[in-house]
Amino acid sequence: MTMTILTPKLPFRPEETHLSWATRLSALHGTDSLRPFLTDMGIKPVDLITGRPAAVNRLCEVAGQAPGPVWLNTAMSDGKHSYSLRGETLPVSMILRDETRFCPLCLLEDDEAAGGTKYNRSARLDWSLRVVTTCARHNLRLAPRLRPRGAGELHGIRELVPERGQQLVALADELPRREPSPIQTYVINRLNGETGPAWLDRQSLEQAVKATQMLGIVMTFGAKVMMGRVDSEDLDFAGRNGWKFTSFGEAGVNEALTMLQGNAYRQDIGGQNYATVFGALYNWLREPGERSDHGPIKKLLRNYIINNMDVTVGRELLGKRIERRLKYSAQSLALETGLHRQTLRKVLVNRGLVASEDADKSNSVVLVDTVPGLDAAEALCRAVPFLGLQAYLNASLPVVRTLIDLGLLTPLHRSKTPKGRDKCGFDGREVGALLDRVHSLAPEIQHHDAEWITLTQCTKRARVTMQSVLKLVFDGQIKGIGRCVGETGFKAIRIDLDEIRRLNS
Repeated sequence: MTMTILTPKLPFRPEETHLSWATRLSALHGTDSLRPFLTDMGIKPVDLITGRPAAVNRLCEVAGQAPGPVWLNTAMSDGKHSYSLRGETLPVSMILRDETRFCPLCLLEDDEAAGGTKYNRSARLDWSLRVVTTCARHNLRLAPRLRPRGAGELHGIRELVPERGQQLVALADELPRREPSPIQTYVINRLNGETGPAWLDRQSLEQAVKATQMLGIVMTFGAKVMMGRVDSEDLDFAGRNGWKFTSFGEAGVNEALTMLQGNAYRQDIGGQNYATVFGALYNWLREPGERSDHGPIKKLLRNYIINNMDVTVGRELLGKRIERRLKYSAQSLALETGLHRQTLRKVLVNRGLVASEDADKSNSVVLVDTVPGLDAAEALCRAVPFLGLQAYLNASLPVVRTLIDLGLLTPLHRSKTPKGRDKCGFDGREVGALLDRVHSLAPEIQHHDAEWITLTQCTKRARVTMQSVLKLVFDGQIKGIGRCVGETGFKAIRIDLDEIRRLNS
């Protein structure tokens, strides 16, 4: 049996969708509505809308059209939540269903080329993609037009856009001129089989677009942006900004994350509340949804947080338990070690682990590396207060002050009491090491001459400063030095007065 082929034939255009071609066929053969036309051809409208093979092949068959070019532009539904187009899987969210977009100048060219016939206009495949908002031919923002409720996808571009001639020109004049966004160009090129940035090419098209847009949203509008207020134009602008980073792969994304953390730090916010730093990007990556694979940006953000922010070991972060920490905040370090936050903060500043100009920052956002931070905390835990040094070292107050002035004792932190007295602490390990050192320089002696005297007596009888005497002691220049048997500390030291006089002459 020979099948009847529709005449005259209407060739498929390489830039249009299969539904656009079907509506043009319907108009050419005298049927204004697509539904009865498809029914007459033995095609269920819903099957053609969803791109079922039998329906598309049947349409090609009755129209005498080779199916290859048509299939190239047909988005085929999987019956669930995604479409297949040119080897790429696109979620429903990437396909425009509730509206159509069009370029008035492209439609004007269609009208002029075919003399205004009903079957002249074609809806471009590019226009059906949500990420496409600009006409690459005319550098013109696409105009949106809502589809009618119900079988809106069966309405052709001629029905949705009734404007003609100067009406289209006037409509174009109202639209802004601009170049297509880089992410739009990337999507079109990728569907055409071209390669782009390697990091994006390794992802699904959905992941590449979504990562670029979500990163761009927080980079453009800040971490506090409310997604419900982001419209298609905002998303286009955000995609342009996001591309500046995602097109450079992991290095570019990490640069953006660093900038976001810097912005939060300047505002004195963040800590372990990562949503205040990364905003909608972080909240999006926290959502499991039906498709929990957000792509490599999720791992990038997780690793960035672990490497550069305060975390809690054992807590879940973006779907995985944290096994290690590389940073503490002053607050979390104080909580873990049981130390007073402000006292610990002073020690961290004194050790150069926290910049002094960051004194106004909250303890929750001030960060230190784990190892030096714990070392500082441990030093504070074994701290010897200034008032306890005399007893610990068995030394007079002038000796203690001189040891500090010489840098032989380094305060963990230093402040003044309301009465103006020194209030500081010293690492007990450092104090003990100093005591051991002085004991090795001044070993126990059974007997000594009467001219071997104490440190204080040396300063008076030799008329030298305590600093001069202690400097000679710790430089190892005094040979006539010892310590009373059974005694420790600086008060037990005995020094040859004649040698002190000779060394200072």
